[in-house]
Order: sequence, then structure tokens, then C-alpha cells
Amino acid sequence: MTRADLSATPAPLASLTAATARRIAVALQCAATLAVAGAAHHWAGWSWPAAATLAGVALVFGYLVSVGWAFLVSLKSTASPIPDDPAWDRVPVPHEQRIGAAGFMVCWLRECLSVAWMFNVLQPFRAHATFDVPAGDTKRVPVLMIHGYGCNRAVWLPMQKHLAAAGHPTEAIDLMPLLGDIDDYARDIAAAVVRLTRAHGRPPVLLCHSMGGLAARAALRRSEMSPVAHVITLGTPHRGTAMARTGRSRNVRQMAWASPWLRQLAASETLTARARITSIFSWHDSIVGPAGASWLDGARHVSFAGIGHVSLLCDARVRAAVLAELNRIDGIPLTPSA
Repeated sequence: MTRADLSATPAPLASLTAATARRIAVALQCAATLAVAGAAHHWAGWSWPAAATLAGVALVFGYLVSVGWAFLVSLKSTASPIPDDPAWDRVPVPHEQRIGAAGFMVCWLRECLSVAWMFNVLQPFRAHATFDVPAGDTKRVPVLMIHGYGCNRAVWLPMQKHLAAAGHPTEAIDLMPLLGDIDDYARDIAAAVVRLTRAHGRPPVLLCHSMGGLAARAALRRSEMSPVAHVITLGTPHRGTAMARTGRSRNVRQMAWASPWLRQLAASETLTARARITSIFSWHDSIVGPAGASWLDGARHVSFAGIGHVSLLCDARVRAAVLAELNRIDGIPLTPSA
């Protein structure tokens, strides 16, 4: 899918920010919860405490169902293989990475909590929160953090404080418009790379979640793009995702499983470029699927089991993997485990 394959009309709701969209969603959730409580009290004759309890249960149940549905689509979809290019086929989950029913339940519940925290608290109300100042002499490699689809910089708040504590200067950008073309995000990424390079005297690492990894790859193929030290992606749909098959916005269509846009992006990259990418992902991602959708031939891979898509942003194991990659990029030897 090239730019010529997409409509030239402006992206819908071009001025809508993720923070505003999330605040609207929170307001609608609150209104629906109050409506359930009011209906139980006035129409069914329940006491207010009982009605409030029912409304709270309905809200939690809604989260469980919505996240569970995402897991079902992601993990059970067989996707559409590309007959003339088997490299885009589904990647089987390694036996040692498989989880049982109990492991899936834990993964599901943790993802529900992560979604509620990220989408109902951080993104709508902490979008302009100040990042922690890096510890030490700030000579560690700077990090530019790039969020995923429909999100904003606030998703990085749990991760950023640990990067700062390790001495990494950080910056995060908001990709706009929310429903725009992934290629169009290159301008803001390039400008941020220049700022960080000038401020710290060395190119930054791009730390990207989900669609942000595709935006980084698309930006790096531009001739005017400044060099970067490395690209680390978390749950990026390098092969696409079955969840995007019914999407209507430009960026969602570009992320569809083995889309023409993704194949054109892959064809434009050299082996040298791929070697400077580390894909950190979960075999049980609740959005990017089927399994192995984050696999990128020629890149370095760090895989986990039992972590949902949003949970990648706040999981301690993923955070340790990111810090280990940054140490490797900085040439700091790994500390032997006890």
C-alpha cells in the first residue's frame, strides 16, 4: 500500500488529540456506569449501595470482555498467508513459550489493569506530565520515545522514570493526526532526533511501542532523516496485525496483516538497517497477532510469554530488557547474575 493507494482527503478529526479522545471515553464510561446504577435503583428498586455495586461490576465486566475479545482475535486468527511470499506467514509459538490456562488468566487480568491505567488515567489526565530528570552526568545515550496508535506520550511515564534513573535523557512526542498516514509522522520524528542529537552530542535510540515502531522504520528510510543509534520496538506489528483487517483509517489499513504498505516498507530496508533494530515482543500479545507478528527478519529479537500488548509498557521484565539493550548500545558489559 503506497501513498498513491490511499485517499488524498485529509485525515478525519485531524485536530483531535489522544488526551481529548480519552477524556471523552472516560466521560462516556462514567455516564454509562451512572445510568446502570440509576436504572437499577429507580426501575428495579435496588438500594443505592446495591445499584452502585452492580454498576461497578458491569464496568469491570466490560473491561474483561473487551480485552478478552482482543486476545481472541489476536491469538486465534490464522491471518491470510501470502502465497508467493512465505516469509510473511504465521510464526508458530515456541514450545517453551507456551502458557496454560492459569498463565493466560494472569496475562488477561494484568492486561485489563494496564489498559484501565493507561487509557483512563495516564493518557487523558497526565498527557503533559513532566518527565524525570536523568541521574548522573547524563552521558548515557538519549532516548526518543514514540507511542503507538491512538495514544500519546503519557504511556511512557511508567518506563521513563526507570530510564532517567539509569541516566538516559529522554523525550517523547505525540504523533498527529491520530488517524493519519504513518509516513507523515516522519517529520516530527526527524525534528525530535535533531533536537536530541544537538542537545546531547550523539544520536538517540528510538524506543517505540506498537505503531510507533513502524513510524520509526518509515522515517528512517527518508533521505533527510538524521542517523539514530538504534531502534527498539515493543510489540510493533512488523508483519501487521489481524486486528487491523476491518480498519478504516489510513494508519490502521497500513498495519493490516502483510499489507502492501508493510511489504513495500520491508522491501525498502537494507540488511544493515535491520541489524540496528531490536524487536521486543510477547508471544501472547493481545493486539498484535497472530503469534510472531512482531518478528522482523534480520533484526535482533527478545521475546516473552504471557504479556499483553499494553502491559509491555509497564512490565518489569520488558523494562529490564530495554535497559539491557541500552547498556549494550552504550557498550556497558552485562553484570553477571548471582
